[in-house]
Amino acid sequence: MALTGAVAAAVVALAVLGARGDADTALVFAPSSLAPFEAELDAALIESGIGPVEWVFAGSQSLVAQLIDGAPADVLITADAVTFARANAAGVTWDGGRDLVANRLALAVAPGNPGGVTSLEDLGRSGVLVGVCAPEVPCGRLAVAATDGRVTIDADTEETNVRALTTKLAAGELDVGLVYRTDARAAGLETIADDTLRQATTAYRGSANPDGAAVLASFRTGAAHAVLLEAGFLDVTT
Repeated sequence: MALTGAVAAAVVALAVLGARGDADTALVFAPSSLAPFEAELDAALIESGIGPVEWVFAGSQSLVAQLIDGAPADVLITADAVTFARANAAGVTWDGGRDLVANRLALAVAPGNPGGVTSLEDLGRSGVLVGVCAPEVPCGRLAVAATDGRVTIDADTEETNVRALTTKLAAGELDVGLVYRTDARAAGLETIADDTLRQATTAYRGSANPDGAAVLASFRTGAAHAVLLEAGFLDVTT
């Protein structure tokens, strides 16, 4: 069952309170799709002399809601431009932001493909357990755009972040879901090739205050950027 917006916001608020242990350490608000690569990102930032950092991972919309409510942060990264624009309009970013990397949607199936999924159309097939992100979440917004006019999704769950959805797929609680390809790869999930989804991409956008500027620069062109490219993210800086 997906968390309600209020519960998700409370979880993030508690994470912020726990993370803000050292005022000299940059506090990074990042989408949950970056969480599987926390250890590699930590190592890259430390080796570059600009870490360690403190992380708060959550759905992009939850991160922005916390900033609007007054939560502290030095860096904000969102998984799409729409959510970043909402933060920018609310005055909780430090500039117009920069695109960092991109991600692509993938049709991922549970281990062994128990639903016998062969194409995107199976998301509307009766008897198949389908999971997507909620439409207000970047991965959910992308899923709606990718499937519009092609299939009506009969979803059994709508998750507030892509990590929760990937976890349910890996555990076999769902047959199929639309997740980012990087999350599917990190979880070792099989993906079903689909030409439509090759065009279903989203740009991650970030902004930082002076205390987080070096961290954000690393995400754009430095060691953190290299980590994400190795993980399967797409380069948008060339």
